[in-house]
Amino acid sequence: LGRSQDAQQQMAKSTRYAVAPSFSWRPDDKTDFTFLSNFQSDPYAGYYGWLPREGTVVPYYDANGKAHKLPTDFNEGEADNKMSRRQQMVGYSFSHQFDDTFTVRQNLRYANVHTLYRSVYGNGYTPTGKINRAYVRSDENLNTFTVDTQLQSDFATGAVGHTLLTGVDYSRMRNDVNADYGTASALDMQNPQYGNANVSVNFPYSVLNRMEQTGLYAQDQMAWDKWVMTLGGRYDYAMASTLMRPANTLAKNHDQQFTWRGGINYLFDNGISPYFSYSQSFEPVSGSSRDGKPFDASHGEQYEAGVKYVPKDMPVVLTAAVYQLTKDKNLTADPNNASFSIQTGEIRSRGIELEAKAAVNANVNVTASYTYTDAQYQHDTTFNGKRPAEVPRNMASLWADYTFHETALSGLTVGAGARYVGSTVSYYKNDTSTGKKDDAFNVAGYALMDATVKYDLARFGLPGSSIGVNVNNLFDREYVSSCYSEYACYWGAERQVVATATFRF
Repeated sequence: LGRSQDAQQQMAKSTRYAVAPSFSWRPDDKTDFTFLSNFQSDPYAGYYGWLPREGTVVPYYDANGKAHKLPTDFNEGEADNKMSRRQQMVGYSFSHQFDDTFTVRQNLRYANVHTLYRSVYGNGYTPTGKINRAYVRSDENLNTFTVDTQLQSDFATGAVGHTLLTGVDYSRMRNDVNADYGTASALDMQNPQYGNANVSVNFPYSVLNRMEQTGLYAQDQMAWDKWVMTLGGRYDYAMASTLMRPANTLAKNHDQQFTWRGGINYLFDNGISPYFSYSQSFEPVSGSSRDGKPFDASHGEQYEAGVKYVPKDMPVVLTAAVYQLTKDKNLTADPNNASFSIQTGEIRSRGIELEAKAAVNANVNVTASYTYTDAQYQHDTTFNGKRPAEVPRNMASLWADYTFHETALSGLTVGAGARYVGSTVSYYKNDTSTGKKDDAFNVAGYALMDATVKYDLARFGLPGSSIGVNVNNLFDREYVSSCYSEYACYWGAERQVVATATFRF
């Protein structure tokens, strides 16, 4: 893979080179070994800037009181801003079936990611029409190792069939960060003058984060008549440590947790399959706070009930689900330095998910979906009862395509669709002078149109090969995709036209 393109923002570009060698070896019909690897270089990884609420969500006003919006290609940084990244991954997937009952599997992966980041970026707004700016330079090296070994046992106890999975997994992470944080000169939004950022470093930061996790698990999927039940349990032990340099102060966290999950569904003859599931989660959180304290592990709990309908006499799939999810120890921006995070209270999310897929006839396919999410903070001293930032209540999509058969246009597919993302909220994080700190503001929702044209080359003796063009944001609508805070808003992607060619031999 090779790709080079200008980013949407001025002075920014994105370049990527990647190769992913792999091979499979099957010494017999019961043994399978696949070597996997990926080597990727991103000399220029695109734009990672922050724009203020003024100029994106609402207009900003110049010295004469005239209202303006920032252009969607505005870059509040500098021409020498750069993020580069190199990553390598090697691993394998192995399985061996001993007999009709026992199969063993092992998946292993090692990865290294080296990231260099240097940026002058937006850090607030000053009337009339200036963007406050900050500076960061970071050299980060991340190493991860994971291995999962499991035994699958297929057997029956009377009329009940069992698929039992038992296993152990282990993961290790080492993240070495050397960074400098500081300030930079403000930028005039109406008449930006680049090249004189006056960077001043005031907070050097060097930290080594480590994390290890070992898990033992078992899960049994049982089938009897038209009933299917799943029951599983898992025990995790995790250790996290943070070494702050140059003082070489070491802080450690140890955590352990048993979690379980269960589910049941029934398969009716008419294609209706209702289900219910419950699950708990335990998730170590990598990284550390500004003062070098490792983050605590996060715990979650989810209830879900739904139904799937697949009629036997129609090419239709209908699904509906309701759920409630709670998760604690969530990360949010540190109010004293937005480049760092702190852990806050619990987020409870309830929602509805609907989806329909249908082949109307031999030519037309239609897919529609809708999601409603009611999320709020709980047990939080600052945001209790409030919605989390960047989480829309409503999302919907509709897509239809038409494929020509047995005509002069045979093999041609045309499609179009719409995506809707409802309004979100965000919060003032730095605005203390006006008394708005921690108050919410709204970010408008948006609807976008997409389209595609694809041609299957099978009629030319190239089965599995195709050429096509995809267009996202067909009408080039200007919109704000989200705001993390009043100083961190993001323009949505402009119209993108991508030509593709896939050949299989």
